[in-house]
Amino acid sequence: MVGMAEEIGRRRIIGAAAGAIALGVAGGITLANQQWFAPEETAQQETKPITADVSASGDAQTLLKWFRDLPKRDSRRVVCGQQLDDITAASYDHIVEALVKRTGKYPAMLGVSVRDDWKRSDSRILTDHWRRGGLVTVDIHPSNPWIPGGGANSAWVADAKARKPDLRALLATSDSSPQRAAWRAQLERVGDLVEELGAAGIVVLLRPLHEGNGSWFWWGQDMPTRKTFARDLYRDVFFYISETRRLHNVLWVYSPGASWDGAALSYYPGDEYVDMVCPSRYDDEMLMLGDRKGQSPYNDYKDILTTGKPLGFSECGPEKKRDGSWDSRLIVKQIRDRYPAMTYFHCWNGWQGAVMELARLKFTEELLNDPWVITRDEVDWRQAAGPTSSSRPTTTSQPTKPPSPKPQSNPIIRPQITR
Repeated sequence: MVGMAEEIGRRRIIGAAAGAIALGVAGGITLANQQWFAPEETAQQETKPITADVSASGDAQTLLKWFRDLPKRDSRRVVCGQQLDDITAASYDHIVEALVKRTGKYPAMLGVSVRDDWKRSDSRILTDHWRRGGLVTVDIHPSNPWIPGGGANSAWVADAKARKPDLRALLATSDSSPQRAAWRAQLERVGDLVEELGAAGIVVLLRPLHEGNGSWFWWGQDMPTRKTFARDLYRDVFFYISETRRLHNVLWVYSPGASWDGAALSYYPGDEYVDMVCPSRYDDEMLMLGDRKGQSPYNDYKDILTTGKPLGFSECGPEKKRDGSWDSRLIVKQIRDRYPAMTYFHCWNGWQGAVMELARLKFTEELLNDPWVITRDEVDWRQAAGPTSSSRPTTTSQPTKPPSPKPQSNPIIRPQITR
């Protein structure tokens, strides 16, 4: 593992130097300015966004700058997002079109989960949304490599207190094993989608291994030892997408869960691998941990602010009021009053007996018409001044790909919203 770290470090230095030279020509950043590598940025540097992927496309850099600048606005500063369910083409009508019929507005951002039963028709929905001005986010919801044929719901562990496998067995540098092969095949599927979306010009907000500080997923914290190698696995995903597949149409989103089991930044992979920090939060009052006395020793909002990255709610909604009575206006109210650095909120899809999606929540009309909220018709990042490297291709070569596992029929993915 030491050899891998040295090689990664060498490649990062070379890649950073190459990226800095390219940006120096296009945007005025030079290698002599060593603060280009530092988390702290001067006002001048803030106009030259630094993506985690040093070869990121011009559009990716421009979009990141747009997110960084949203909190400086007086209005239209919080992107409205909506998660589609597993069969997104089929769910689009009752999740999105129902919202449009009710409010006259489309969500600015659509999200999907990559899993075993992904269908190519799903990407057409995302492409159409992007071409009409919208944004796209993708999370990776991988089945458990240690449970063959377990499907998407095997992502959750049966016993959160039990020991978890060593995630380092799945890394590209590890020895071959059935578990590693299963994981690499899932990762290949993610790369295929990112590549397909990149060919359509789409910048993807990619959210791998979400809520890793929690204990409920197989990649999450091991409660007996109070650790996980999710940080290493996140970096492995980063290098597979950006270097092995050479896909540069990605903004990398670190997405912790509420700090029930561990601090939000417990397994933060590092500034050089992250563009945005966007926790999930399900709470009837939309309060983050730290604003509720006695629930957590941590203050999640203050903790994630220390990264200096753009922030957002990558998942949000009610915890207990799932009967349709939840007041959706609380989302933007709490952002305005308590969490003003948040640049987007993303509501999950509902399921039988659980109303989570915007189309069926109360006061959605008022939420989408709030002066702080950005809907699809108000997304204006393309008008923002950005780097001149937008012609840089998002992909350069086609690596050899291993066969994918046979798709399976799985039930709806439901968020972890109860204790």
